[in-house]
Amino acid sequence: MRPSLKDRGTLTDVAKAVGVSVASVSYAFSRPELLSAKLREKILATARSLNYPGPNPAARMLRTGFAGSIAVVYASPLYHAFQDPAASAFLSGVAEACSERRLGLLLLQCGEGYESIIRSAAVDGLIIYTMPKHAATIQTVKDRGLPMVVVDQFFLPRVPFIGIEELAAAGACAQHLRDLGHRRFGIVTFPLHADGYTGRIDKQRLEKACFEVARRRMQGYLRVIESGGAKTSVDMWECLRSSEEDSRTAAEFLLTKKPRPTAILATSDRLALGVMEVARRYQLRIPEDLAVVGFDDIPAARMSVPQLTTVRQPFEEKGRAAVAALLKEKAPLRTMLSTKLIVRQSSDPAALSASP
Repeated sequence: MRPSLKDRGTLTDVAKAVGVSVASVSYAFSRPELLSAKLREKILATARSLNYPGPNPAARMLRTGFAGSIAVVYASPLYHAFQDPAASAFLSGVAEACSERRLGLLLLQCGEGYESIIRSAAVDGLIIYTMPKHAATIQTVKDRGLPMVVVDQFFLPRVPFIGIEELAAAGACAQHLRDLGHRRFGIVTFPLHADGYTGRIDKQRLEKACFEVARRRMQGYLRVIESGGAKTSVDMWECLRSSEEDSRTAAEFLLTKKPRPTAILATSDRLALGVMEVARRYQLRIPEDLAVVGFDDIPAARMSVPQLTTVRQPFEEKGRAAVAALLKEKAPLRTMLSTKLIVRQSSDPAALSASP
């Protein structure tokens, strides 16, 4: 049976039992280098016997003004952060940077019912990650008056931003396919809006998108597809999530059209991998019958058969840069990290024939 709070000893109780000052007991928990190893162990053993867990973190925060922790405010359900390779890689970079600085890390979810948690979380700063534009959580974070950083999505005045040049990176993907001679395209994207919609999309829905990353990637694709004077066609499908399961529905629609696309661009690797599954089911050869290009370069992109052409972006570096910006270790208001188009077998017949 766990002891109740009233059964716990206090700092003073431990000091009296050991015969030392209250400060010495406090040092045993927070500044052990000031005590001999023998004395510190005696204090800690006595504290355990009296059910004293150590100084109250809330009291410490009131005294010092610092919590010693930061938070990442995440737009999707928290379990998604552990299922999605891109999100988990970003959080790995954040965690690494926090570990180097001996900072705690909280992962908070946005949305109705979570605002009070965000308001009361004991943190020294907050990183907003993949948040929809105009989300109420943004104002909640701003109202705290703490340092904040935005990663991907939108720009906020005078708030550091960490991201990539989405338009240029997406444009490189589309240009690669156009250079290979493709003129009939399909585009599969993760959500443009937070309304739960899935299905075909038009340019009006695209222009009003509240998720900036999806909007900018699609605009990058379209800008190249529709340029140059050659006659092209494009069909677009919005998925509920960035997952293989959701993109299968999109692929079923695109690959049964007549004439069907000869190339499909996806705003994430997971969506692209789902498209490839359906293409194989229809006995389409990749890339001879259908070229597929993703975005992110998650580990599965290198392991797929055929290997997936994609854009490599530095998720871990993005996480580390976000922590540095939050702690004002870097001056730029906007940090745009580099990307690279990685051409593999799913789009390029030459890459396919050159593979072992």
